[in-house]
Amino acid sequence: MAHIKTIPPEAAQGELADLYRRVGNPDGTVDHVMMVHSVNPAALRAHFEVYVAAMHRPSPLSRAEREIVGTVVSRLNGCEYCARHHAAGLERVLKGDRPGLPAALLADDHSELTERERAMVQYAKTLTCTPGEMSPDDVTPLRQAGLDDRAVHDLAHVIAYFCYANRIVTGLGVELEGGGIGQHPSV
Repeated sequence: MAHIKTIPPEAAQGELADLYRRVGNPDGTVDHVMMVHSVNPAALRAHFEVYVAAMHRPSPLSRAEREIVGTVVSRLNGCEYCARHHAAGLERVLKGDRPGLPAALLADDHSELTERERAMVQYAKTLTCTPGEMSPDDVTPLRQAGLDDRAVHDLAHVIAYFCYANRIVTGLGVELEGGGIGQHPSV
């Protein structure tokens, strides 16, 4: 499951058991990205709070846009776990619309993206790969694509969340679960 020992849901007690109920998927499973924090419940709680804020709270960015960005950032960071999870999540959010998009993103093909999505992905590439080179000029294409200050903020927040999660997953050797991926807790 990972390079470190983790506590499975059936062995969790007290605060960890409560957190697992909170972060668990509708089918009762706990994603490995959350379970890897079992040795430090405070880290699990913090990770989940940032995840919910980035991906599920109201935003000028749609859920699909956030899943697109998460998938792309995860690919850029070499995090197959998060890329596959969020491509599957994108597929669920799209509900049959744009059926080739998740697979295209996993293949680093961005040709199916809208102009707005392309601007967000370009910003995500720069912030992920060369963060020290960011400048006000990087925001201009976002503004031209219709993003306001809140949307730009939320985009940076989503990108930062995925850079964090990708480092946890790759650094601790989190392995992809079998079965249904791309679920999300009831938040």
